Amino acid sequence: MKRTHKVSVSGGTPADQLVFTGRCMFQGFLLGTDGSNDPEITIYDNTAASGREVVPTTTFDASALGLNGAMIPVDIECNKGIYVGVTCTGACEIVVIYG
Repeated sequence: MKRTHKVSVSGGTPADQLVFTGRCMFQGFLLGTDGSNDPEITIYDNTAASGREVVPTTTFDASALGLNGAMIPVDIECNKGIYVGVTCTGACEIVVIYG
């Protein structure tokens, strides 16, 4: 069963957030930006901003219109949970997909 969890950043407010605790399958994420502020995102197999990086720290180009992100063709097993770390001076939304 697929689940989603939205993480929002507004006005540069940090939005690190625990998405899920426990064993699950990471299936990808979608990213929407304000079009001018590049967000930096890291997704961890953990309940905090440490441990194994499922999505290594990446800066996404906010000027690329439309959605950024990645849908993964093979589920990635997360043993501890899913935690999203976000840094952005503007606004963005990340939708994490997992099951």
